[in-house]
Amino acid sequence: MINSDRLNTIRAFVQAAQAGGFSLAAEQLGLSRSTVGKAVARLESRLQVKLFQRTTRSLSLTSEGQRFYEDCLQILASLDAAENRLALHAREPSGRLRVSAPPLFGEKWVLPVLMPLAQRWQELSLDVQFSTKRIDLAAEGVDLAIRIGDPGHHADLTARHLGTQPLLLCAAPVLLDSFPAISRLDDLTGFPHLTLLQQGRSQAWLLKNQQNELIYWQPADRLRLSTMSAVYAACIAGIGIAQLPRWLVNDELANGQLIEVLPESRSSGLPVYAVWLKTTAMPLRLRYAIDALLAAFPR
Repeated sequence: MINSDRLNTIRAFVQAAQAGGFSLAAEQLGLSRSTVGKAVARLESRLQVKLFQRTTRSLSLTSEGQRFYEDCLQILASLDAAENRLALHAREPSGRLRVSAPPLFGEKWVLPVLMPLAQRWQELSLDVQFSTKRIDLAAEGVDLAIRIGDPGHHADLTARHLGTQPLLLCAAPVLLDSFPAISRLDDLTGFPHLTLLQQGRSQAWLLKNQQNELIYWQPADRLRLSTMSAVYAACIAGIGIAQLPRWLVNDELANGQLIEVLPESRSSGLPVYAVWLKTTAMPLRLRYAIDALLAAFPR
């Protein structure tokens, strides 16, 4: 194991060999002559070999000292190269960034934000997994997770609020034309509902009632689908009313493929968080990813 004293004695030895004397080496290192001389003496004692031939007027390497000097030059050069590589990495993101995100949200929003980072910095690698599972970041080796709703409250986690995901009741015009007009929540019962199936249960819709109170309204469970993309596709096809996030249906609302139903019942939505393990020194690749997500979310 290389401790600081061993490294310092090697540096003193190399500097003395290059300078041709302890006095000049001490001046170049910002040390006293005796400090350099003692460092070389400790090195010789530890190696049990004489490294320098000393006279009152000169200092020269022995044959063993010459071989050791050449080896030390290679070691110090490798150390300098390693420091230079770390300094470069401190300026540019590098290494592998492992990210977990909900499938549809991750594919349509998170991935387009992170991919340009990998295109810009060739030393940066990405592993992005899409899953609805609430993973253990430490156990799974994940650097960054995107979570909708509760970010998780653990002593080892840091959560940064990215924004809010508004949830809208949506339906295709062809469906709305086939039923009486909707003016209040009770009118929803006459329509087919498309619900998200999670853990064997239909996900309730978070809505505001006429008293402006947030409630969980339970839709019918006849048409239950396990992915948001399937609910979205069935809604566009006119099969039923669904509660969908604004980021998913923004274009369809603009071009008339979908119509928002009961906009006054729209809730404040669900928060979106970036979550990562607490660390004293955040890798630059993680910092750049978080900053990019924070900048992109308002759009």
